[in-house]
Amino acid sequence: MAANNATSLALPDRPVLLDGGMGRELQFRGVALSERIWSAQGLITAPDVVHQIHADYIAAGADIITNNTYGLIRDDLARVGMADRFAELNRLACQLARDAVNKARRSVWIAGSLPPLRGSFRPDLVGPHAKILPCYREQARLLAPHVDLFLCETMSSGAEAQAAAEAACETGKPVWVSWSLHEDESGRLRSGETINEAASLLADLPVCGLLVNCCSPKSVT
Repeated sequence: MAANNATSLALPDRPVLLDGGMGRELQFRGVALSERIWSAQGLITAPDVVHQIHADYIAAGADIITNNTYGLIRDDLARVGMADRFAELNRLACQLARDAVNKARRSVWIAGSLPPLRGSFRPDLVGPHAKILPCYREQARLLAPHVDLFLCETMSSGAEAQAAAEAACETGKPVWVSWSLHEDESGRLRSGETINEAASLLADLPVCGLLVNCCSPKSVT
């Protein structure tokens, strides 16, 4: 749920609907994807499909669409010899989302996705703040001119979310943080932290939305 100070986005006075996933939807539509660089593959081999998915989510009623940068990670691109395309692909992801929004007949906002850098659902791989903060800063600065807000999503630990949110907040754009909860139905993050413990690490940052994603409804309730 977004906090009240997110009204700088001029969101409607009703429940706000976000879009659905991108990676699995690309696969449903026949785009072959590798596990490691699926976002990049979608942008390179099927940008028209990425654009159409954004448009279809808007047509289905989404108020916010998320650009296809969840799997755009410099280290992963470097492993396949594509590190030099990092900036280009981040900008392309923004362009495809913006084109879809420009064709909408109503207000739709774009969330810039800042993802886990070393694997989803892996709090053990997050790494030290000093190592991951510069990576988040690089991506946040690339996305900032083209997005309406940042979504630090599928964060598995308080430290991971803190680094992503810090970088995003530096851009001056509204920032939402979304954690993934453990499937043991404890209500805790994948790291074992409570939401209160994780949220306390964001206390000094102007984060205006706290969410959860990529976990079962039972884990959320």
